Amino acid sequence: MKPGKKQFYSVLVKASVLFLTLASGCAKPEPTTPPEELHPASSTPAPTPTAESPTSTPTPEPSPTQPAIIKNIEYGSSAKEQILDLYLPRQAKGSRPVVLMLHEGNGSKEQFVIWGNMFSQEGYAVVSSNYRGWPQNGYPLDVEDAFCALAWIHSHAAEYNFDTGNVFVLGHSSGGTLAAMLGVVDAPSQYRGTCLHELPKANWVQGVITFTGIFDYASAAQASGGLKSYAEALLGGTLEEKPETWADASAITWIDGGEPPFLVLHGGADKNIPPEQSVNFAQALENAGVHVELVIVPDADHYKITRDTESIETTLAFLNGLLRH
Repeated sequence: MKPGKKQFYSVLVKASVLFLTLASGCAKPEPTTPPEELHPASSTPAPTPTAESPTSTPTPEPSPTQPAIIKNIEYGSSAKEQILDLYLPRQAKGSRPVVLMLHEGNGSKEQFVIWGNMFSQEGYAVVSSNYRGWPQNGYPLDVEDAFCALAWIHSHAAEYNFDTGNVFVLGHSSGGTLAAMLGVVDAPSQYRGTCLHELPKANWVQGVITFTGIFDYASAAQASGGLKSYAEALLGGTLEEKPETWADASAITWIDGGEPPFLVLHGGADKNIPPEQSVNFAQALENAGVHVELVIVPDADHYKITRDTESIETTLAFLNGLLRH
């Protein structure tokens, strides 16, 4: 599935762990509730409607730096959540590299509106996708939808001028977990579900960016009662009852050294999912010989991490460094 010639360099995991320990005063984050229950409600007031002038001014032409946005494209037929938004750069010449973005649990594709606008201005086509997530749905429907959205990209490459040699995946929280699964699962036949489109036989992802994901449900459940309850609800049973499900849903289980490059980001102040999840996952990737970068943003919490300037700049630099021309 993955590129034949891999690049290697040290992720300095030990240094990151030491830094986290010093920065946090040796306090281990203790999430008390499942991570996706803590998404804060928006406090932005609804816009006040205004009356149109009888002689309205003609709508100006869109700026050439603004993307063409196509909303609510169906990539599946079995659920209302199987829709995505597409941000297309207006001035890009030739085929466009693509970034599939997967939102946090209990969220929606609108989480990445700002990212879609920013990255399309850099020449990337951005696909921001909904999926069937917790608590309404459990594993493996979320993973099935992530693979289906990815298959939609490859199946519509000619229509939207996607460069299928430069397809990347980015996700936050449970979306980060799903992004990792798209990078590590070698034979996704068990996640086909009712997908309408086909993946290529190999090389469907050339790079993965994860924000604050869970990559090992067993160790996450040991970190707090809240994460244990979350994992049991998502996976449909306890670790003792469904050990194979817990293992299959954990990206760390699938690592075999054939993975594409990874950028793994986590907030040092994350109290929902412990930074150790990202540290240990990055270490496992490095041990397998995978090109991986680990970035711990000291003051970022579970949500600030995707709004942090360092996160955005690091992500764009990582993607630009992987582009195949």
